[in-house]
Amino acid sequence: MTHLSFDDYMAKRGLTEDDLAPYEAELTERIRVYELKEARKACELTQRQLAERMGVSQKRVCELERGDLDRTQVATLKRYVEGLGGILHITAALPDRAPVVLV
Repeated sequence: MTHLSFDDYMAKRGLTEDDLAPYEAELTERIRVYELKEARKACELTQRQLAERMGVSQKRVCELERGDLDRTQVATLKRYVEGLGGILHITAALPDRAPVVLV
């Protein structure tokens, strides 16, 4: 059996980095959601307990931990992080400028 490098595999199938972009974005999203869920577990909180701290339903916490973080309101994500005892930081990285702290 011959082993191909990743680059050779891509070339053999005529794939480009652009072809992989949608999959990379999906994987990145899954990792971010997984990290949130694991952070909650590390704080030894159930979804219900975190929901109480956030002032939302357990169902909403479940949706956050399975959902699309790019569409989640900043205020909701802030309450989630604060419910874990953390602080949410959002910084805009702009070309040729110093970073702008938004939250």
